[in-house]
Amino acid sequence: MADPSDDELLLLVVLADRALFDAGVEIKQRSFEVPREVMSRLGYVSYVLAGAHTPPILERIRAQFGRLYSKHDVAIGGHIGVFMFRDVFARVAVPHAYGTVRITPLEFVELTDVQKRVLSREPSNLACYHDQFADLFDLQYGIGELKNPYAKIELVDRFLNLCRLHLHAAAAIVTGGYDHRGAVQSALLASELALKSLAAANGLRESEIKDRFGHNAGKLLSFLEPQWPTLDAARVRRVVDAQPAYVPNRYSKEQPERATVGHIVMGVQFLAAEVTRQISGRDFRRDGGSSWARQYPA
Repeated sequence: MADPSDDELLLLVVLADRALFDAGVEIKQRSFEVPREVMSRLGYVSYVLAGAHTPPILERIRAQFGRLYSKHDVAIGGHIGVFMFRDVFARVAVPHAYGTVRITPLEFVELTDVQKRVLSREPSNLACYHDQFADLFDLQYGIGELKNPYAKIELVDRFLNLCRLHLHAAAAIVTGGYDHRGAVQSALLASELALKSLAAANGLRESEIKDRFGHNAGKLLSFLEPQWPTLDAARVRRVVDAQPAYVPNRYSKEQPERATVGHIVMGVQFLAAEVTRQISGRDFRRDGGSSWARQYPA
């Protein structure tokens, strides 16, 4: 094909994608491999993959792959959180950042332009959003930058990553248009796992943590507070005290109202980030200060 049409390129993309799928290649990897495979079938051997000199045919192939899958299908990891504007849940996407970058938090929340302008004129609510963004940033990057000896404790890493996964699920539920009550259990599990990761950082084994604290987050926090003087224990306790009890909530027909669910999830986002800040080298909340469009090493 000297000059294939878009439909011809789409057919080649579909065939290459199917072959790679059958070979067990996952979607995120196929997003890179399919365009290369199609280029090979068209006879291209050496070419620029990105930048100003990328061949137009490669860009057209990638565009056809974009017709086959949405951007959410091929999203590469990362973390999402939630911010509640009025009583509307808005998704917050933590940016992938390498080196020194300029970060403007309002660029990463899925609010309309009008909602962003309104939020910008409400200082207390804007500060709340910046706090939530910092918490999500610290959780995402801090988990990968745990300090020694905590980085070597398998239980710390496992509990924190499970906490992150449950928070991810809670954010996906409330921002996806589903029944918001489905996020409560995920948020409560994330809260418990974050606190238990800090207990593991104190050297407690998994069996000890289960036997001593069960699902009692308040009792667990009372143990942790004297061990971690830099932990904002007062604010963490307010978050914990505002939560329904995990086990009764699991079986209860009565569930929190919409706004309450939003506050529960956002509270746990803070709690998980505050725990992560204790055992990592990340503190975007502290280092970012009030200048949110500053140069920040990510």
